[in-house]
Amino acid sequence: MIELLAPAGSFACAEAAFTHGADAVYAGIGKFNLRAHSPNFTIEEFSKLIELASSINKHVYGVLNIMPNEDMLPALENTLRELARSKRMPHAFIISDPGVLSLVKTICPGAELHLSTQNGVFNSASMRFWASQGVSRVILPRELNIEQIRHLSSLNIMQTEVFVHGAMCVSVSGRCLLGTYFNARHPNLGDCSQPCRLKYRITPDDPTVNFPHEGFIAEESTDDESVYLLNSKDLCTIGILPQIVQSGVVSLKIEGRNKSSHYVASVVKVYREALDLCISDPQNYKAAKWWTEELEALDHRTYTTGFYIGEPVKQDLFASKAQAGYRLVATVKAIVNGRPVIDVKNSFSSFESLNVLPVKNSLAPYELTFKHIEELDGKICDRAIPNRLFVIDGCSEKLRVGDMLRRVVGDDA
Repeated sequence: MIELLAPAGSFACAEAAFTHGADAVYAGIGKFNLRAHSPNFTIEEFSKLIELASSINKHVYGVLNIMPNEDMLPALENTLRELARSKRMPHAFIISDPGVLSLVKTICPGAELHLSTQNGVFNSASMRFWASQGVSRVILPRELNIEQIRHLSSLNIMQTEVFVHGAMCVSVSGRCLLGTYFNARHPNLGDCSQPCRLKYRITPDDPTVNFPHEGFIAEESTDDESVYLLNSKDLCTIGILPQIVQSGVVSLKIEGRNKSSHYVASVVKVYREALDLCISDPQNYKAAKWWTEELEALDHRTYTTGFYIGEPVKQDLFASKAQAGYRLVATVKAIVNGRPVIDVKNSFSSFESLNVLPVKNSLAPYELTFKHIEELDGKICDRAIPNRLFVIDGCSEKLRVGDMLRRVVGDDA
C-alpha cells in the first residue's frame, strides 16, 4: 500500500493531516531540521504526537536533516538521549548528515533511518552506499524524471519516496548558499531566507553602454516592472499521479511544514481521494474538477509537474504568489446533542454562506448556511469572534468533527 505522507509543522497540522486522510506525518524535533522557523516539536510534544498517531494506527517520522556545526552536536546528542529515555520513538528518523546518522545509530539503536532529499541520491551506487549504512528509505531528488524513479525503485535496494506537491527550491536538492551570502542565514541549518523568492531587475554594469549583451548584474527591486528571476514554481502532480504511483515508490510526500493546518488539510484531502482512485481504478483515473479547484484556491505559486515528465521550463518569472481562494474561519471540534461546536479562527456572521472542507473522504467541498450562532452558555449572538468556541444551529448540512469552515476570499464578511 502506498503511503500518503503529510507535513506537520505543528500539532494542529498533524491532527488536520490525520483527520483528512494522511497515513503518516513528518515533524521537526527542536531546531535540528531544515525548517527552523516552523513551530517544530519539543520532546514532550513529540511524544504526544507519537501517542496520537499510535492510537489511530498512523506513523510519525522525526526530521533531523540538519547539517550541524561542531558546536551543535552536544545539544543534538542530548535530544537523542531524551528521545531514547522517553521510549516514544518515531517510526523513522529523516537524516542528511553522516554524523547525525552515526549518532542516531549509537544512541537510538534499531531506529529506522530515511535519507533526506537534501543528499541528492541520483543513482544506484549512492543508494547501495547508504543502504550499507543502515538506511531503509531514500527520499529521491525532485530533479529525477518518472522513468529514472521507476528504474531506481525496481532495483529494490531500499524503499523510495518522492514529493508530489508543494514548494520547490531553485537549487539542486536544496543545496543553495544565496541566503548565507545575502544575510548569513544558512539553508543547511534550516534558516533559509529564500532570496530566490525576491523580485529582481537586470541593470547594465556600465550605465554608459546601451543594452549590452554581457555584463549584467542583478539588483533587488521593489518596482512593479521587476521579475522573479530565480523563483521556482510550485509542484503539483495531481494530473500525473497514476504514473508516479506506478513507478514503484512506497510514499508520496507533501511539502509544507511552514503551512497552516487549513492548507495541510486541503492538500491531504485532495491527494487522499486521488491516491485511492489511482489504486482502485487506475485505468479510469481523471482529476476531479473539485480537486483542481481546491488546489488552485490555496496560497501557491503557478503549478508545474517539475522534472517528472521532462517539462523544460521550471521558473515562474512574472508572479511570485497567487491569491488564496479561501480563508479558514472555523474548525468543528465536537458535536454536542447533534449541534456542531466550532473553534473560531476568523470572525463571521450568522446567515453567512460558508464553504466546508469535509473530513469525509467521499464528500467534496460544499456550501453551508445556518440560522444562528450561540455562545457555550446558550446566549445567541450575531457574530462569532476569533479564539472562542461557539455553537452553530440550524445547519443546512450535517457537519462532522474536523470539518473546516472557510470563507471564499472576496466575499463579504
